[in-house]
Amino acid sequence: MLATMTPEELVQPVADAVRQASAQAEAERRIPDDLMRRLKDAGLFSIYTPRAFGGRELPLPDALRVVEEVSRHDGSTGWTIALGVANDVFTATIPEASAARVLGDGSALLAGAPAFGARAVRVAGGYRISGRWPFNSGAPNADWIVPAVPVFDGDAPRMGPAGPEMIVAFLAPSDVQIIDTWHVTGLRASGTQDLYAEDVFVPDEMTGGFALPAGPVVVRPCALANIPFFTLFGIVQSPPVCLGLARRAIEEFAQIALTKENPLGPRMSEQAQVHAGLAHAEALVRSARCYWYELVAGVWEVAAAGRGPDLGQRAALRLASLTAVDHSLQAADALYRLAGTSSVFQSSALERCWRDVHTAAQHMQVQPGRWETAGRVLLGLDPASPVL
Repeated sequence: MLATMTPEELVQPVADAVRQASAQAEAERRIPDDLMRRLKDAGLFSIYTPRAFGGRELPLPDALRVVEEVSRHDGSTGWTIALGVANDVFTATIPEASAARVLGDGSALLAGAPAFGARAVRVAGGYRISGRWPFNSGAPNADWIVPAVPVFDGDAPRMGPAGPEMIVAFLAPSDVQIIDTWHVTGLRASGTQDLYAEDVFVPDEMTGGFALPAGPVVVRPCALANIPFFTLFGIVQSPPVCLGLARRAIEEFAQIALTKENPLGPRMSEQAQVHAGLAHAEALVRSARCYWYELVAGVWEVAAAGRGPDLGQRAALRLASLTAVDHSLQAADALYRLAGTSSVFQSSALERCWRDVHTAAQHMQVQPGRWETAGRVLLGLDPASPVL
């Protein structure tokens, strides 16, 4: 059965294609269309899609391992695969017929972001949406654009008990304009662009509820929605992508070490600092990976049983996610430095890993301030932030 395939088995049929397309993808700052077709055909955009809509509906830890494994071959492609979580949690906010329209054969790519720069105005039969908002990963390849938009009454946002009232809106890509802002250090092919909509009508059946900090307001059972919005999105992107990139960095460094000659001394593979550096990087990544997946599995067990993780579980998971990212950074930095000039050329896979892992680590979910949030919970204090 498909569900029993390992993450590695799911990714293996397209692994070479992902690596071969990585330079083209980075140059074009989007995933090439041919590779997108192959990824969809392999079922990688259906890992979160419910079985009722033609998807694989993998348990959360398995889906994250798929993202990690794709990221080992290319960080931007892994980041894009990670967007598949929206196929579950966001389509669970709209009627079943609408979800079927959005998901198609189960492999749709939904791109979007909280659109605080836009506004939704209630009209007969739906909403009209206008405005500009940033950080829409996957936008150039998207089948649907799915922002969470504040609802306005006149010039003021409509306020709910915990913040602005919002909707999840499903827009066709032709309804929005891409504003080309994604000129960045790493993850260049993730296409994380700004979008602009001008007075776009979205009917009621293509909108769902959204609340902050809880997230999507679902109308059908959805285990992932039992995990608070900021907790869920703190684990589905940066940690697995960084772990995959760090693993690739270790592989590339080992290859460099085994082949690089040194005219002024011992071969690179015979240098003690190389042995120690590689061993340290391996330990960093392995330990962080085990720690992180253990906490992910615990939270998923609770969510799959129909409950939400408590504050302590969320803080523990946040610590594990921060550790996964920090250890990945440390490993990539050390190996990049030890590789000398071999790692500075754009033709070097190690160079790309280094850029990509640093960009993935800049996400607001894994910024240094999140340590403070988790630490407050450890002391029995209010976290003082919804990003936990």
